Amino acid sequence: MSSIHTFNLESIKPQAILDGGTRAMANKDNFSVLNGMALYSLRLNSGGVREPHWHPNADELSYCLSGRALMTIFSPGSGHDTFTVDRGEIVFVPKGYLHHIENFGDSETKFAIAFNHEKPEDIGISGSTSSIPDKVLGATFGTGAEYFSNFKKSSHDLLITFRSTMEDATTTTTTYQKSPNYHKFNLKDFPPMVQNKGGMVSLGNANNFGILNGLACYLLTLKPKGIREPHWHPNAAELDYVISGNARMTIFSPGDTVDTFEVGPGEIVFIPPAYFHYIENVNDSEDMQFAVFFNHERPEDIGLSGALGAYSNEALGSIFGLQPKVLETLPKYQEDLFVVSAG
Repeated sequence: MSSIHTFNLESIKPQAILDGGTRAMANKDNFSVLNGMALYSLRLNSGGVREPHWHPNADELSYCLSGRALMTIFSPGSGHDTFTVDRGEIVFVPKGYLHHIENFGDSETKFAIAFNHEKPEDIGISGSTSSIPDKVLGATFGTGAEYFSNFKKSSHDLLITFRSTMEDATTTTTTYQKSPNYHKFNLKDFPPMVQNKGGMVSLGNANNFGILNGLACYLLTLKPKGIREPHWHPNAAELDYVISGNARMTIFSPGDTVDTFEVGPGEIVFIPPAYFHYIENVNDSEDMQFAVFFNHERPEDIGLSGALGAYSNEALGSIFGLQPKVLETLPKYQEDLFVVSAG
């Protein structure tokens, strides 16, 4: 069941394939339904480095899917933040902030990286520095032009490369792994807002991860027969990355368009703001897990369970063709259930 709302990010040939790793991009160019969001899959081999870079037109929120990485963010006011990132942690990088990602482990490190622009721009330290004359660089650092004549010049960003040595990897990760940092948040281990027999939801929004601006990420886990109830987000688009399991979804759009489809690991789903949708775990014995990104730091939610409870039986009866007394047994929830179970 194909859909205009889905895209298999992990099945496409990455747009960047380098010795240090790969980057596959889903943006407006190849996933045309996107508006106000994009998502990249970044894989770094052991010793691989996503070069220091910045995004002129987009904030970034990354979810570590596997492995361990070291990140440094250099920000206005000479802010210098260096920290490790492990599976299940998210990291926020504001628009224009210089940052890098470095794999210090022995195995691959993988990130799902969301942006709040459908065509995020990149500027890397390699291409940008190469565009400047040696005499200007020499004057900047007080070394003279001849010093920078030894630097390798590139007409474009390297994007991904290899660390020159791994000798101090253990020391570096030990130094930084215990250091808390306001740019990162452990979403996987944060107490879930909702937890019941249908599943659980952990929220990474500005209420508990204060630096967020223009992006948020929820970790949704549905147990077998678990359902994320029919709902919509008035103030935010949603971009889902399927971490594990298989799900069935329906999106109801303006114009009475009903789109029902199934998705599996590595696929992404885009839902425009306020479009009605639900998510259902179709596996009988396995959990399903989504990283759910939004292009608002405090995404709003309206669920069907609470919505129907706001109206009288007379009003509902006129809509659904029922006598009001038939609806007396319908629970009147005063707030959304969020996650439910069909079991």
